[in-house]
Amino acid sequence: MSGTHRYFWPLLVVVALVQSAALFKIVYDKDRLLKTGREITMPVKPLDPRDIFRGDYVTLGYDISTLNTSHVPIGNFDNFPVGSAAYITLSPNPAGGWAVAAVAPEHPTTVAPTDVVLKGRVDRIWRAQTASDSVINMRYGIETYFVAEGTGRALESKVREHKIDAIVAVGADGTAVLKGLVIDGERHVDPPLL
Repeated sequence: MSGTHRYFWPLLVVVALVQSAALFKIVYDKDRLLKTGREITMPVKPLDPRDIFRGDYVTLGYDISTLNTSHVPIGNFDNFPVGSAAYITLSPNPAGGWAVAAVAPEHPTTVAPTDVVLKGRVDRIWRAQTASDSVINMRYGIETYFVAEGTGRALESKVREHKIDAIVAVGADGTAVLKGLVIDGERHVDPPLL
């Protein structure tokens, strides 16, 4: 048996173990964030009412998905190339919900106890002639909500006819995962992964 063949099966086992461990870590990290992350709710708006569902998942949009420089008190969009990370600080809005307080290319060093920081990725930027009119599109990893097979149509009608909020778990580093939905005040939370 040549040296190459002698190491084939042990290497294959090692590669399989490493891949399995990596998959387990992804699931474990998401489960841990779902269980320990700070929970916030945000209103959902359909991106396109004609195309909310594709298959068995829902595409969700948020007010914080599209930001205009003139509506962000602190920060500008000059330092955000497409694909870069951006950290959005949300403060409780006295009228309810959350308001964008700041946008920065790095996680802020200090965060008020009432505030929450979401890590996003810049999807698109429209730079206007005046810096105050620039618009940035963000993705936070909470734009897709998977539903049980065959339940998409029923939930689709709820999305069209009812008030929907997303339940989002946010980690200390700003990572966010979608935990469930609130439909007309009724919580629909996914069961734990582990």
